[in-house]
Amino acid sequence: MKEWIPDRPVSSGAAAYHDAVVDAPYYIQALEALAERAVPFMKKGQTVVDFGAGTGVSGLQLLKKLKSQLNLWLVDNSAAWLGKAHDVFKDEKHVNCMLLNKHGDIYDTLAQTTGKNKLDHVVSGNTVHLIDDLQGTFKGIYEALKEGGNFFIESGNIIMDDLPEGALLIDGTVQRVHDNCMSIIKSDPKFAEYKKDLLEKEKEQEHQRKFVFPDPRPLSHYHEALQKAGFTCGESAYHLFKVKYDEWLAFLRVQRLQAGILPEIGGHHPTEQQAKDRDEIITRAAQELFKDLEQNNALADSETFTIVGVYIDAKKEQKELKGKTALVTGASKGIGREIALELARSGANIVLNYNSNAQKAQQTVEDIEPLGVKCLAVQANISSRKETQKMANQVQESFEKIDILVNNAGIIRDRTFEKMSDEEWHEVIQTNLTGSYNATKAMLPLMNQGGSIMFISSIVGIYGNVGQANYAASKAGLIGFAKSLAKEQGKRQIRVNTIAPGFIDSDLTRTIPDEVKKKIEEAIPLKHTGLPEDVAHAALFLASEKSSYITGEIINVNGGLTL
Repeated sequence: MKEWIPDRPVSSGAAAYHDAVVDAPYYIQALEALAERAVPFMKKGQTVVDFGAGTGVSGLQLLKKLKSQLNLWLVDNSAAWLGKAHDVFKDEKHVNCMLLNKHGDIYDTLAQTTGKNKLDHVVSGNTVHLIDDLQGTFKGIYEALKEGGNFFIESGNIIMDDLPEGALLIDGTVQRVHDNCMSIIKSDPKFAEYKKDLLEKEKEQEHQRKFVFPDPRPLSHYHEALQKAGFTCGESAYHLFKVKYDEWLAFLRVQRLQAGILPEIGGHHPTEQQAKDRDEIITRAAQELFKDLEQNNALADSETFTIVGVYIDAKKEQKELKGKTALVTGASKGIGREIALELARSGANIVLNYNSNAQKAQQTVEDIEPLGVKCLAVQANISSRKETQKMANQVQESFEKIDILVNNAGIIRDRTFEKMSDEEWHEVIQTNLTGSYNATKAMLPLMNQGGSIMFISSIVGIYGNVGQANYAASKAGLIGFAKSLAKEQGKRQIRVNTIAPGFIDSDLTRTIPDEVKKKIEEAIPLKHTGLPEDVAHAALFLASEKSSYITGEIINVNGGLTL
């Protein structure tokens, strides 16, 4: 890693932006709140990245809050802006600047810039809402962090539930200023020369406006991207900040930003007159906005309005299953897919068994591989002893041994017993019960001492259900199978347990009429349907050392339905 040194003077745009926000109370308060969340996790000698460091203002707030010396790396993708940060910190020997290099239209990831597993923490203030490829960016941050590292985010452009009425997103106010600008151009003869083809220009320049001031996205969008990148999301919160109208106007009058607020006039390279007119129009538009807020916004007054900052904490968990290999049957969709993903997030290599849906299996592989583990998809009908043995041979060739076996694959052929055919009985028993026998028989010789075997049973296997005699018998059989196997394999320290899900949201339960589903949910003490992830979390527990003294047990995942 080599420190980046600017080769040209600081750009006027970066300098103007820095000057507009470096002492603005609302901006400082938002960054102080970010620093207060992050700094308690930082220890002497650690390496911290300020991602999207811009002109260095966020780095200044971090240093003010730090109580011990650490290495601070300021990272940005704009040489023009990072040059200002370098200028601010040039005398700080523990602060370095690093530029994300661009290749064609693609920037290097943070891991490509700093190296993998190098960083203790990453902090990002007022940046992530500008990123199109969130998952790819977050993946690069994830790979750059050490295990146990934290990623702290602040943005004024994230939609969060239950925000107070009148609290504004920063970029939302800019959109309103733009709309006011368009009205001024249309109505004021002074700016008649800009009216020609105005609507076409607005459409042409929309991408540029959205690039600088993008539309807000919901908090769930960020959580999903973080989780897909491998992070565990912690608590999210919001803070409200008062902004003085004159402070916000100073921000809006930064010429570099005006090219994004009103690109319809002059674009990036306005003439002197265009720049003057654009500034006047934006100033008038902002003043119109302020007047409207004063009169109609519950959180505004004659001098200030209120903006919201959203804060997200994420963590690269220490991988409890790192170096282990898990085989999950029936893992192309539903509960099996979620179990495979959950084990992969905790570091396990995955053998993904599927029967017929190669497309969904491949999609699951593509979702797992970015988590930094190996994933092998193997087609095998587990009701066939021959096919499961062939699968075991493939696993042995690729991984030699396994540590975790999850017998999840199963089918239903529901019908009342009197109407049930022999074929419907035998098909369910052969897949659900004998299939688990086949997979376990084939894989047990490949299991390391101290391994974990799981059978995915069902609440129906414990209590029965109308129209499911075949299914209930197969799932009850798994419970007896697991208990017997647990007694036999204890000498090898191999634990064998059963998970019995209750009413879990799935393709099957979605076909149940709403009135029936509502009655079932009313009978559940927690009053809602479970998710495949709920079962996956139980599977992770049974796969990990946290359950090292648990064997022969049934873990009920049913919201209390069995109470």
